[in-house]
Amino acid sequence: MSPRGDSMSNLLRRLRKLETRLTDDSGLRPHSEAWLDYWSHRIDRLLGGEAQRETGRIPLEAIDALVAGAAAEANRGEGR
Repeated sequence: MSPRGDSMSNLLRRLRKLETRLTDDSGLRPHSEAWLDYWSHRIDRLLGGEAQRETGRIPLEAIDALVAGAAAEANRGEGR
C-alpha cells in the first residue's frame, strides 16, 4: 500500500473511533433533536410496557435532557 493509502486508512480508522465516542446506542449524536425524539419515544414505550424485551440502556444524559425539557415546559405553562 502506498504512503497515501496508509494515511487514508489510518484517518478512516481514527474517524470511526471518534464517531463511536460521539454517538450512543441509538446511533445518533447526543443532544440533537433526533436523539431527544428517539429517547423520548423509547422511554414512552418502556413505560407503556411495549418494549420490555428490548435490551440496552438509557443514557443518563437522555433522562436529564427529558426531565429538563419537561421542567422548562412546565415553567412556561405557569407563566401564562
